[in-house]
Amino acid sequence: MVGQDAYARARRSGLKEYHARMQRRESPFLPVLEEIEERLNALSHVPLGLHQIPLSKVVGTASKGRTNAFAANFMPILDPGCEFATKWGVLYEGIVEQGLNQPVKVLEYLNRYYLVEGNKRVSVMKFLNSVSIEAEVTRVMPRRTDDPENVMYFEFLPFYNDTQINYLWFSKPGSYARLYELTGKKPGERWTSEERSDFLAAYMRFRNEYKTREAASDRGKLPATTGDAFLIYLEACGYADAPKKFEPQLRSEVKALWGEFEKDKEAENVALIMKPDELKQNSKGSSLLNTLFGPNSVKVAFMYTRQPSQSGWTYWHDLGRVNLENAMGNRVKTTVCVCEDPATYESELERLIAEGNDLIFTTSPVLLSASMKASVKHPGARILNCSLLASWQRVRSYYLRIYEVKFLIGMIAGALTENDLVGYIGDYPIAGVAASINAFALGARMVNPRVKVKLAWSTRRDYDPENPFGDERVEIISSRDVGAPSHHAVEYGLYAQRDGKKDSIAIPVLDWSRIYEFLTRSVLNGNWKEDGVGWWSW
Repeated sequence: MVGQDAYARARRSGLKEYHARMQRRESPFLPVLEEIEERLNALSHVPLGLHQIPLSKVVGTASKGRTNAFAANFMPILDPGCEFATKWGVLYEGIVEQGLNQPVKVLEYLNRYYLVEGNKRVSVMKFLNSVSIEAEVTRVMPRRTDDPENVMYFEFLPFYNDTQINYLWFSKPGSYARLYELTGKKPGERWTSEERSDFLAAYMRFRNEYKTREAASDRGKLPATTGDAFLIYLEACGYADAPKKFEPQLRSEVKALWGEFEKDKEAENVALIMKPDELKQNSKGSSLLNTLFGPNSVKVAFMYTRQPSQSGWTYWHDLGRVNLENAMGNRVKTTVCVCEDPATYESELERLIAEGNDLIFTTSPVLLSASMKASVKHPGARILNCSLLASWQRVRSYYLRIYEVKFLIGMIAGALTENDLVGYIGDYPIAGVAASINAFALGARMVNPRVKVKLAWSTRRDYDPENPFGDERVEIISSRDVGAPSHHAVEYGLYAQRDGKKDSIAIPVLDWSRIYEFLTRSVLNGNWKEDGVGWWSW
């Protein structure tokens, strides 16, 4: 009777799925790999041996067979009095009493599994909410295409060869490469059994908390994979302690990050503010109340990775800090933290938060990870990171529209060149630099359609500062934007290099004070929204 009762409950679940799919005009039965991949037999088949595979990835059958015995969720739908139902019930009782002692056989295709043998075993194990099942796996190698799923699969394959991990799946290209970085491993480096065990522990603990919260959410299932969410979690909280974290801490961290997991579902979570007057009080009355009852002064901390005297980037941020003090007087008190050792980024941020700073500006993209970790531990902290890389909800970002001045400098370069050649020296191929290069080239071509732009990277080992392009005909050159007081100014901005001499032509002036003043006043005036916009650009 136990097996029959279980079959009746499983069948109700199967029929529910069957009818729901019929109403959506979808196939109510299990997917068949032979129908999905018509050239199945012509593709390479690679035996992988026995593995524990995630049941969530077992999605169909290799051949048609008796697929009409199951709904698309692997629950049975045949009449309870048939022979199939009896065998299913007996199998259920045996697994409950003794466990499953015979592996199933599957074909793995694009990280999904299709059964060759063992349909009822999988059906029973799914009914029992098991996480995985032992299987004899044969991989079917697909042809390479530009389809995003295919691209992701071929990123997964080398990761699998290194780790033997088959339960982690991402939806965004580059995610496996980022996972290597976060775990401190390198591609091609085989993971030990202990490393695989630690990773599994970290992932499963996170997965349990994530799935529990997702099930309780009124927003339903999120579009991102659990792997996507796990990567966000590791970005924010780090990997070193993840395998050993206790449930209360993990639950708190997942709760703090939930807005990040939901963000892909709601694009409106992030907004771009181009002008200060885009954030105003709703009414004159509320503005007066904020003025009367808002804070009289604020403490603002600036975190630098290099001394202002040695770094042009830091120098212009520090000048913005000084101008902020001059503009706001005794209503603002600023603190400077120069943190050159990456190992101390997190501890220094903890100190700045403990000292009660109302705003903390981390002025370099390399401080983003530490900023995110601090914001998870301290949800009330207002931390802003200067970068174009931030996609976080908890840490807002800010930046100047440097590409605009690059367009103007490109126009000057295009007008001054005598041989239709101009040069551009970049430092790192990140998003902001690429935008500046494109803007510079567009500006140059606007005034001189014949101009050609040669590109050199100052961070390459073979970089020659005296002849960066390997072509002495390039005489009009755009170099790095800003220089520190200790640096020779002519080597920055746009300059002409002729007969061994360099003459400065134009240099961008980066005024960060306006954005610092606006954001500080938003706290003083009560305009700061804890769940507000994502990033600002001036």
